[in-house]
Amino acid sequence: MGILNLAKRAFTLKSPSAANVFMLQEPASSGERVTEETALFLVPVYRAVWMIAHDIARLPVVVQNRVEYGMEPTESAVADLFNLDANRYMGGLEFRRTLTSQALRYGNAFAQIVRSGRGEVLELVPLLPGDITMKVNAGRVSYRHAEIGELAHEDVLHIKAPGQDGLWGESPIRQAREALGLMRAMEKAGGTLYKNAGVPKLAFVHPGTLSGAAMQSISDSYMKNHGGSENAGKPLVLGEGMRVDKVNMSLEDQMWQQAREFSIQEVSRLFGVPVVYLSDHSRATFASIVELTRTYWDGCLAHWSSIWGDEIRRKLLAPGQKLTWDTRDLLKGSFADQVSSLRSAIEVGLMTANEARERLGLNPLDGLDEPLRPQNTAGVTEGDDEETDDDEA
Repeated sequence: MGILNLAKRAFTLKSPSAANVFMLQEPASSGERVTEETALFLVPVYRAVWMIAHDIARLPVVVQNRVEYGMEPTESAVADLFNLDANRYMGGLEFRRTLTSQALRYGNAFAQIVRSGRGEVLELVPLLPGDITMKVNAGRVSYRHAEIGELAHEDVLHIKAPGQDGLWGESPIRQAREALGLMRAMEKAGGTLYKNAGVPKLAFVHPGTLSGAAMQSISDSYMKNHGGSENAGKPLVLGEGMRVDKVNMSLEDQMWQQAREFSIQEVSRLFGVPVVYLSDHSRATFASIVELTRTYWDGCLAHWSSIWGDEIRRKLLAPGQKLTWDTRDLLKGSFADQVSSLRSAIEVGLMTANEARERLGLNPLDGLDEPLRPQNTAGVTEGDDEETDDDEA
């Protein structure tokens, strides 16, 4: 995202978001500058961003109409845009994955809503975040694209991370630049050390006085014969009473591995992805992983699905409609857990056996379309009332 575009957007908005321009210029205290692009070079960030984006993209969506007794599903061309094809070049999964990943990095993601002459939504075309600026004029919000020109607020699908002004999302990468900068500095430190076969910085101490040329010769000889991983294991022969002192601490002395694990936890806090899903299994058990799926949904995916759903409801759906997410595959648990819960639902009459079979991906069977009626919950019929009255008489 260019500096000029950021400045135009921030100062046109006249909001606290203008601080982002200066934040981008300021590196972390570790000396590393992390951007929305370079952050993906950090493996935990790459994993978290694409995991959230994939999971939001793969969940089926359903449009529901408000009826007298609540909400009921309905066929909708809008749902087809997200479940099938968003536009002529991109499927619904790829569309949602692209926009979610942009919002996770840049704080904002955009798509142009292309409508027919009758106002019907034809397709959704993603736009690069760096090409979009926002204008607020006399209380009216509009967007401007670098090539398309001005776009009305209702013609742009805007998925955004939390922001100070509510109109523009703040980049999570820039907000966490200190933590991510420290992670990048640790990666560089580790890479530099292992480039030299894992040997820390050394000092050659000579009992006598050496000329500058002699010191340079010793240094050059050591680097030639022992520098780099290809020279690992070569014996080091010293003479004339020289000794070797270690100048800096090793990675073990610096608790480098523990610091890397802490950095993974920081990424987990930033994006809401449990550390187990970032491949840190040091504190996980199989039983806890089952519960983590629910935690992952409640603490992460549910927030992004709500952001998507609210924007879609306001700009794509008719009044009284809303978008819901089918989370059955995500939260289904083990097969034994599914069968146990479905059995309970069938026994109390909440669903039919064929509805349960459908949940398991099985074909329906004849005679299993009626719900069971437990005897201890059966109502009293009119005939039963009369029989009771006769007995009392």
